[in-house]
Order: sequence, then C-alpha cells, then structure tokens
Amino acid sequence: MSGYWTDLRNWVLRDPGKLIRYIVLFICSIVVIVQLYECFSKLRNPPISTHSYYNLNDTIEMPAVTICREPPYKENVLADIFDDPNCYHPKYTQCWTSFPFDKIPLIDVFINGTFEQSETFQLYGYNNEKTNVDITSSIHFNLGRCYTIRAKFPSKRVSKNSGFSMMLRHHVLKKDSLQYEAEPGWHLYVHDSKEEFTEINMKASGRVEYVFAEIDEEIEIKLQSQHFKTVPTIDYACDSSKGYSDFRCGETCIWKEVTDLSDCTGPWMPSVQKKSCESYDSMKNLTVSYQTKYNNEDNPSCECVEPCYSKIFSTYIQNRKSFIQPTPTTQVWVYYTSKLITMIEDRPSYDSTQFIADMGGTLGFLLGLSVLGLIGILEHLTLLIFGGIIKKIQLKEEKRLQTEKEEEERRSNNSDTTLDVSSIAKNRF
Repeated sequence: MSGYWTDLRNWVLRDPGKLIRYIVLFICSIVVIVQLYECFSKLRNPPISTHSYYNLNDTIEMPAVTICREPPYKENVLADIFDDPNCYHPKYTQCWTSFPFDKIPLIDVFINGTFEQSETFQLYGYNNEKTNVDITSSIHFNLGRCYTIRAKFPSKRVSKNSGFSMMLRHHVLKKDSLQYEAEPGWHLYVHDSKEEFTEINMKASGRVEYVFAEIDEEIEIKLQSQHFKTVPTIDYACDSSKGYSDFRCGETCIWKEVTDLSDCTGPWMPSVQKKSCESYDSMKNLTVSYQTKYNNEDNPSCECVEPCYSKIFSTYIQNRKSFIQPTPTTQVWVYYTSKLITMIEDRPSYDSTQFIADMGGTLGFLLGLSVLGLIGILEHLTLLIFGGIIKKIQLKEEKRLQTEKEEEERRSNNSDTTLDVSSIAKNRF
C-alpha cells in the first residue's frame, strides 16, 4: 500500500498541473450533470409564467344571474304542512316531529312551500326583449327555489338597456322587514353561464359575485369580465373537458357524504341514488349533517380539480335608490359599460428550443475554451503561491532519486568486482 501512495505522490510531484486539470474537469463535470438534470426536469415539468393583457371584443358574453328570495319559503304554507306556526323553514328539526311522512311526499315541502316563477318575476328581459333569455329553476335546502337567468347570445352593445333587466316581486312589505330573522330581499349570484348554481360551493368559491338587493329598491350593477386560462402541470391539475363543473362535482361529493350518514336523501339532492327519508330520525340526521357542511367555512375535502379555463365577473354598484311601487318590488339592472376584457393566461416558459439551447450552453461550458482558460489560470496561481514549496519538494525528490541511483550503481560495481575476482581464482586452479 505504501508503494501505491509513493507512486501517486511521485506522479503528482512530476506534473502538479495535471492534477489541477483533473480536479477542475471533475468539478466541471459535476456542475454539468447537475445542470443537465435541471434542464430535463424543466422539460418534464416546465415553469409557468403568467401573462396579463386586455382584449377589446366586438361582443361580450353575459354571465348568469341566479336570484334567490329571502325569506325563501312561504311561512303560511309551511305552518300548515308542519302544523306549527313557528316552522317557517325546514332547517329546524323540531318541525319534522309531526310531519306525516306516509301521507305527504317530501317534495311537496320544497315545491308548494317555495315561490313559482310567476311569483318571482314581474318583468324581465335582455336587450329589451323577454324572449332573449332562458330561465331555469333549482331547489335548495337553505335558499329554497332559485331562478337562474341566462342570455341566449352575447351582448353587442354596452349600455343599461342592452343588459339584463329584472323587476322582482316580493311578498313582504318594507315596513314589516324587522319581523324577520334576516332582512327580506333578494340574493343575487353572478357567475359563469356554463356553471350550475349550487348553494354550498357558491359560498366559498372565488369565482362568484354576490349582491343583496333590498325590497323597494332600484339597483344598477356594472359588470367587468376576467378570463383565466391555466396550464396543467405535475403539481397542479385542472380539467379542460367541455361541460366540466367543479361546483357540481364538489356539491355532489358533499351530498354523498351527507346521505351516507343518514342513509337517505332529500328532494334538493336529486343526483344521489338513495331512498327518500321516511322518518323523523333519518330526516333529523340528514338536516343536521347538511347544515354542518353548509356552515363549514373550510373547503370541501373532495377530489375536484378546477377547470383550466374559467371566468370571473366582477360587480360594481353604479346606482342604488328607492323604488316605490304599489306592491313590494325590486328593479335590478345588470350590464356592461365596456367591452374591455382582462385576459390572464398561464404559459409554459420552457420548451424544446430552450432545452436544446441550455444543453449546448452547458456542454460548451465543459468543452469550450473557457474551461481551458480556467485551468491555465488555476495552474499559474498554484505555481505562484506554492511554487517555492513545490520546487523544494521536487529538488528533494530529485536528490533522493539521485542518491538511490548512485547507491544502485555502487552496488552494481561491487557485484561486478566480486564476479571478476571469482573468475580469476577459478582460472588459476
């Protein structure tokens, strides 16, 4: 082993610059391997950069507006169904104690106890025409029956008369508002027209605007539109399929969790394939579990990814004033004042072209003149700093080698002399 280290030291002392070259090349090789690994990693999972710009369209898409009444249920109808004047909302579990499950279907509570479209809209239209809109209804446990109004075509103009116009009728007089638990009026939810309204996810979603309109009020709501386009990555998943709704996915997931606890379902959860609740205990478990989920401020623990393309409609109150009519009425205007749209797009900031360029630059760093120049500089610095020490070691090593050589020659001469004397003695005898 000592011979190996002696040979290694001799090899280093004969040419110290060669050792420096190997060390530098080794370090550079490590750097290149690390850089190449980063290049392949970025090619597999490219970094995302966000670009924001404005787009002025010839037409602009209208959002959907969902209208829910407050209070949501007809107090007198529920009082008759539950046979209790204090039962004006099905969320109170004591109301279900005397409910005749075997005689009255649950759906009657949510159909007969809520308001028809004719009891909600007095007038409505889009671009001054009633036929330009579609209205759909949906049943919800807390918000009762809600109505969603959608435009059949984009808006070509931006003005008050070219947007939504809705005159909503109410059953509560303004002077009687203080008698209710919550202020009577209208909940207005502005959201993407491709999304269905859901009362649970709408609360926590950042893509829904909410406005409350009071009774006997005229309110003008100005719209602004922002479009978001994201790119799916390894760390962030999104769904680009047409018709996908993360609202509906999350609500269905919560419905399933709730109905699994009670082993029955209610009329406001139509997509759950379970039997309808048929007793007080099952209905109590269902309503308590549902209210717990509804009042929970945390995001639902469901595996629902966001859509890759989404729209956010921002609302601004342009005008708000009294609107006095013979009956409790609220006038709502929803419109644009500009066709300017904010576009926010995520784009991959690394592609195959940049990958090839980085590969060439990295390999050029290892093989190019810059590395050779660095080796030369390090050699000169090493000789400048340690030249005297290296010279002394080299002289000492040369002296040692010279001594070993002289000793070897002397031993060789002695061997030759002994051989000659032995030959002479042999010849004499």
